[in-house]
Amino acid sequence: MDWLYSAAGRELLRQESRLAGIALERIFGDQIVQIGSWGKPGALLAEARTQYSVVLGCESEPGTGARVSPRRLGVRTDSVDAVLLPHTLELYPEPHAILREVHRILRSDGKLIVLGFNPVSWWGLRHQVAMNGHPTGVRRQISARRLADWLRLLSLSIDSVSPCYASPAKSKLINAARRTGLFASCYLMMATKETIPLTVIRPKVHRRARLVGSLVNPTTRNVA
Repeated sequence: MDWLYSAAGRELLRQESRLAGIALERIFGDQIVQIGSWGKPGALLAEARTQYSVVLGCESEPGTGARVSPRRLGVRTDSVDAVLLPHTLELYPEPHAILREVHRILRSDGKLIVLGFNPVSWWGLRHQVAMNGHPTGVRRQISARRLADWLRLLSLSIDSVSPCYASPAKSKLINAARRTGLFASCYLMMATKETIPLTVIRPKVHRRARLVGSLVNPTTRNVA
């Protein structure tokens, strides 16, 4: 995406890399998978603490481990410790199908990190009026609240949501927005795949009903 090489794009990548690095400090395990390219391949995973990390590109791009469809990853079920989606839900069709596939490959208690654009922002307004979206190629912008609802339906609990203010302009308006937490350009959301506890259902023991209720012991009679 050529827009990422603009001043605003470079600032966005810098801010998102910082947020991703903070989130990755809390993730351990064997492997983390990034689905979809965003900026320099592997840059968002530079602070990963897992033993392995890989970028699965949705298009033929240098630096990606393999080319995949985000709706059919070809990754074993329950095999990945963490997944990073850098605007993948906004760039490719069928975001619900992508999330279902991510849920499938995540292990229990696995982590999901999503980078998304905030529709309630100056960039969100520009996206609404641009013919090809903003940044160019973005199909949709998904609010953090809406995304949280989608994730909860998949038994993914929300850990945190961090705002991202990516603008090369140093204006009083931008500084005021940062202080109030409003109009963030983007956000980073972290969620955990919940472990569903197994409840052992024991069969009920049915006692045989008495044929006769409580009887009064008969009186012993002397036979004459």
